[in-house]
Amino acid sequence: MDDGGLYLHDVVRPGGKRCARTIVSRTLVGDPGSTYRYLGLRLFSHPWVDVDDDGDAIPTKRTTGGGGGGSTLRDLGYPPDTVSSLLSMGIANSYLVVRTNNALDEHVAHRVVPRGLVGSAEFNLTLVNKMEPDASGARREKDYGMGKVSVGWHRDSGLKDYSSIAVYQTLKGTTSNPTTKKSKTEITTKYGDGISSSSSWGVALRAMDGGSGGPLLNIPPLLVPLPSGSVYYMLDDFNHNHEHAVISPSIKGDEVTTIRYSSTHRVAREGRGTWQYIREKARSIMSKSDIPSSSSRKERETFISYVRGQQNLMTEIEFEWLRQWFVQGQRHASLHPYWHRPIRFLCDVYCNLERAMSDILDLLSRSAGSTERPPGVVTEDLFDVLIESFVERSALRSSWSERYRDPIYAEIPKEERPFPCPCLDREGRCDGERGQLSEDLNYLVSQLRQWRSEFVLFVKEKSCNQQGGDHHGKIMLGAKKLIGHGKLSKSVGSLTKKELKNRASNWERLKANLRK
Repeated sequence: MDDGGLYLHDVVRPGGKRCARTIVSRTLVGDPGSTYRYLGLRLFSHPWVDVDDDGDAIPTKRTTGGGGGGSTLRDLGYPPDTVSSLLSMGIANSYLVVRTNNALDEHVAHRVVPRGLVGSAEFNLTLVNKMEPDASGARREKDYGMGKVSVGWHRDSGLKDYSSIAVYQTLKGTTSNPTTKKSKTEITTKYGDGISSSSSWGVALRAMDGGSGGPLLNIPPLLVPLPSGSVYYMLDDFNHNHEHAVISPSIKGDEVTTIRYSSTHRVAREGRGTWQYIREKARSIMSKSDIPSSSSRKERETFISYVRGQQNLMTEIEFEWLRQWFVQGQRHASLHPYWHRPIRFLCDVYCNLERAMSDILDLLSRSAGSTERPPGVVTEDLFDVLIESFVERSALRSSWSERYRDPIYAEIPKEERPFPCPCLDREGRCDGERGQLSEDLNYLVSQLRQWRSEFVLFVKEKSCNQQGGDHHGKIMLGAKKLIGHGKLSKSVGSLTKKELKNRASNWERLKANLRK
């Protein structure tokens, strides 16, 4: 896997602000279509089994020899040696599933009350890390003086509740002072006394207060030196109630450093983070994209529900999939041939949704400017769904634009910087292309607000005409005055129902505060 160049340093966004490049390089391997999201970045996995044309796993019997398989991965563009390593990871995962379940039966199951409530160990992916002890930027562990930290204190996230974790590590290289039996036994310390790091890589463990509070001061942390070939398990609720860290070996004189490779096998949450999930969601939405001709209440509600689902899908595809893919650079894309077809599919879906959205905007524009009764499918709720969705996407795009401008991208190789997405970044595309919406979502929001105002005014006028008399004249006179003073867009129908409700709530809170 290392020879194939699969390990990459990630540019993550901890706290949602400044970007940072990870000290550790890593890659993700797992069930076809799986991903893992951490610190604002989605990692896309390499499959560890053969796949069909839809990107799903082809059931095969794994053998310890690893032979007779991988033809579909080679067809996708994975080099033969890389294919062999990916299949081997799948075989290793199968072994670890069995071994972890055996450990759960032996050490955990009989202690769980009521019996049977033991977390899953059906691992569906592994995060493989490559760690170098002399990596630039590595900091010292501050709480217990354990030495340099490759991976700081944390709990693994994005996993199925109370699922187990199995970690296999192997070391490349040797040291002039390998771990001795004595150093293996000296693994505990009282809180605050400090722990002297050894020439071996080690995993540090500490108990946390109920899974959400700080470290428990009356329970000493552990630092466990691990030789090459070690496997350790975090069973059942251990990850929920403890944090762990990876401590680099101390390097003295002309010692030869060792590189640590660790494979962390996990049970990722099922659902939203897989190619199969987003694929089926897209197919479901795309199967019912026609604007209904009927104006019954049921048809209106169904259409509004569809448009809301359509907008949610566009937001999810753009920010959870396409931008997450293209922000990681062309080198990342070239290393993940499995994902080329899914990404093209999602680009096509996004463009088709955009064309459908363009048709709906045309309908709303005609409805607002018409002197005749608008189609019954057009309602204030339809305007509201689009305004709220565009406002949300505009804010997310601003956040991503800020992310792209982070100075860290000027410091990394060009092939690892974000590159354009053909359906999101419009440079080089023909203006006026059918279905192409303006990238300026704020402009579209202002247009929608104007159309909504005209629509609401038209509906009010029709209602008043039906009632007749002075009531109609008073409403229309007030509307005309607002138009003359340029206040129509702010006063008559431009705000969504949710915005009006929030404004009313704010006014009620203000009055309540004034009475205090």
